[in-house]
Amino acid sequence: MFRSRRLLVDLQERLQGLEHQAELMKTVLIVKEPSTIQASQAFDGLRKQVIAGAAERRSHLTQIVAMAVAVSRATSVSDLVPQVQEWMDQAGIMPIRHVPVGSDASHVFEDIGGKGLDGALEIVEPAYFDTQTGTILRLGRAKLAARTAKVEPVTAEEVDAQDVDAQADEDSKDAIA
Repeated sequence: MFRSRRLLVDLQERLQGLEHQAELMKTVLIVKEPSTIQASQAFDGLRKQVIAGAAERRSHLTQIVAMAVAVSRATSVSDLVPQVQEWMDQAGIMPIRHVPVGSDASHVFEDIGGKGLDGALEIVEPAYFDTQTGTILRLGRAKLAARTAKVEPVTAEEVDAQDVDAQADEDSKDAIA
């Protein structure tokens, strides 16, 4: 049994080696023989990627310049809100102000309350979602809503101690008055 397993592993390693060598041969042929169909397709794909990268950079730089102009012209932050919303719409960025159905809240929001995110949430800052790729770009910030905060049980002794402290506070206020 052990010998057959060892032979199987050896065979798999040899196959992987052969696949790797075949890829290397393909690469050599593309580089050595640029007139082949595969070489022309590879170079065409690379050329398109370089052009697309340059266009994306130019678009990004144009957005940064537009932002700089908008900030310099704005008289208050509220002047920038519609412009920022327009840029976000153009980029396909959507703010998320609730936990999407079927999602875990911790994958969308950071817990700033320290009590977990199980239950109704108070969203402090929205998360931001890329509509093209379906990924969260930035986690939002949330905490457990006050009405669903977990209340620790209080013993009768603790209630008595709280009553004594409250009575002592009132007695000291009366003495000062």
